[in-house]
Amino acid sequence: MTKKNKPGSNLLRNSRFFLLFSFTLLFILSVFLVSTKILAEGTETPHITENYSHNDGKNTSFTSAAMEEEFAVECLWLACDHTIAIATRQETPVSKSPGIVTVITAEEIKNLGYRTFVEILRTIPGFEILKKGDYGRVVTAIRGLEAGNRLRLMLNGHLVNDPRTGSPFWLFDDFPVENIKKIEVIRGPGSAMYGENALLSVINIVTKDAKDINGVRVSSGYGSYDTYDDNIIFGETYGKVDISGMVRYRETKGFDGTVERDNQTILDNALHTSASQAPGSVEDWRREYDINLKAVYKDIYVEGLYINKNQGPFISPQYALNDESDVGNNYVFIDTGYKKTFDDRFTLKPRIYYDQFDINLDIESLPEGTTIPVGTNLYRYNDGLLGHVKASTKIIGTEIPFDYELFYGNIITLGFEYRLINLTNIYTSTSFHPKTMEPLPSVQNFSDSYPFYDDITRRVGSVYLQDTWDVTDTINLTLGGRYDSYSDFGGTISPRSGLTWAFMQNASLKLLYGEAFRAPSFYEMYPTNQPAIIGNNDLDPEIIRTYETGITYRFNKYVTSGVNYFYNDIQDLIALHTSPTTQNTTIYDNFGDALVQGVEMETRVDIKDGTYLFMNYTFQDPEDDDGHDLPFVAEHKGNFGVNVHYWKYMNTNLSTFVSGKRSRSYSEENDPKNPYEPRDKLPAYALLNLSVIAKEFYRTMEVYGTVFNLLDKDYSDPGPTSIPEDFPRPGRTFFVGLSYQF
Repeated sequence: MTKKNKPGSNLLRNSRFFLLFSFTLLFILSVFLVSTKILAEGTETPHITENYSHNDGKNTSFTSAAMEEEFAVECLWLACDHTIAIATRQETPVSKSPGIVTVITAEEIKNLGYRTFVEILRTIPGFEILKKGDYGRVVTAIRGLEAGNRLRLMLNGHLVNDPRTGSPFWLFDDFPVENIKKIEVIRGPGSAMYGENALLSVINIVTKDAKDINGVRVSSGYGSYDTYDDNIIFGETYGKVDISGMVRYRETKGFDGTVERDNQTILDNALHTSASQAPGSVEDWRREYDINLKAVYKDIYVEGLYINKNQGPFISPQYALNDESDVGNNYVFIDTGYKKTFDDRFTLKPRIYYDQFDINLDIESLPEGTTIPVGTNLYRYNDGLLGHVKASTKIIGTEIPFDYELFYGNIITLGFEYRLINLTNIYTSTSFHPKTMEPLPSVQNFSDSYPFYDDITRRVGSVYLQDTWDVTDTINLTLGGRYDSYSDFGGTISPRSGLTWAFMQNASLKLLYGEAFRAPSFYEMYPTNQPAIIGNNDLDPEIIRTYETGITYRFNKYVTSGVNYFYNDIQDLIALHTSPTTQNTTIYDNFGDALVQGVEMETRVDIKDGTYLFMNYTFQDPEDDDGHDLPFVAEHKGNFGVNVHYWKYMNTNLSTFVSGKRSRSYSEENDPKNPYEPRDKLPAYALLNLSVIAKEFYRTMEVYGTVFNLLDKDYSDPGPTSIPEDFPRPGRTFFVGLSYQF
């Protein structure tokens, strides 16, 4: 598609980014020069004792001098800090891994006081979270784009995105935090290793195992809007078998913010009717059960997860307030695998898995008494526009990866994966005729004649290859690629390359390139027999090409900083637009391209014994191919906070999220092919959170409390033009709880 940017705009934008990036590098250099003088006394390398594996495959106990030399090389890569597995599929120091990565530990999660998984993501550079008005989800925006289905989420390496929507967030926005050991995040493309949906990020939730828990921990809490959250996590070793898992129940009446005008208000004004329930409260109630179980015997593991979740729609798919909707989801997976190493050089890790996503939508799209124009007719629906859809998405898959150490410091990874995905058990009933929209006297079953979906089968075959090579002690090169073949839209190739260089003690430089894709979801390709949305079988996958460079430096044992620049060229974005042939109907299409550039900076200062400062800042410039700002995201955002462990029994965390002005949708019903004049941007805002933990004052008991939005800031998330005042968000809220380890 031809770019339509104004003359000189690219030069101006690139110059601005160059100046900002140069300024950032100068800032880091200045901090380095100052901190070298002030904090030089903290630079000693700690002593450790460990066995290492030589290139002959035999474990050898090093001499003290040899150990110090080996450790000195490793500390060039900050190996004494966190490691991450998802960047290369092998445990690698964060600074050495070929990606811009973040690791969030269980301790950091607890200190922040957040209760659900998606809230934690807001603390990551380049991330923010957005409330969706159509089905009540909270989703991420990443590096300038809404990313509900443009990230890949895994639980212990198992993909949990639903192929029907492409998103994990109907199920995992409220995933509990008690059983999380760490969260590994790649900020950038990851399809070269993982395939679909790894467009903007790859996230892996790592749960606690038996030795992390070593018993049973029970926790219970209460918060605003009658929120109840009860958890049991457990872990024990029985002979050679490790058993660990979680049971959790959560219920809340949910935020009750007011929507002054909605889409039904617009219909009422046009037709002189009065069906709208606005002004009225949103429906954000939720109820959820979670069960996770993991068993490990020697080199064999089995893991299972079950989630049952019902929630309100917040507003509705047609952005009209109602009180008769229920969004129901069930999800179960079981994953079993085996790991075997031969001659200390060849590792085989086959696995087989099964997933099932069940959706049960009981939706009132428009309220009682609504009247809508259909052709030359005006139809009135006394009981509202009602629809009930049920469907099951079933997946069976297998993956066989091989790791081979070709020579010392060079590992080749080769993998094969096959997935069979079936959308079936379709049930559809409505209060209107699906073709003519004529009102019916009651809700009728159209599962045989006009189902929302036909049965769908997708077969995906994949092969990937990667070579990670320690060219020298300080230079690592990663080259790789993946080919995915889809039975319904064809194949795609995703290459990657990464060079990491420890160019000085405790400093590393990364130069990265990667391509990734997002597969069109079933919801975008196959909806039929319903008036609002038409699927498009001819969709192409979204494609991204990303260039990144980053520098990380540990000034001393207290201060670590990093800065990186990214350039995302995104093609064939998928979005809804008005159908050219059917009135009041929208269709999915590859509507255009986008360009996003940005700089991310972060610093952490570890002071002493659990007391630390943390801060990050993101500047990004997201534009479509017409030069318009992409909606819903801010150019500037950041996190700042301090954690104070001032007494062995007490911990206090004060954190702030700051967002700049955010663009709103500039087109009628989000139609990029029919743009209207831009609306004013939403104002900037800051959210201050305070969390306090009292721990181990009585055996293993902990008492904790968090106040979110401490200053009661009034803010909204951007919505469509049919919600003129946008989506209201909660003011000051609280949560208090107690836990005990048995």
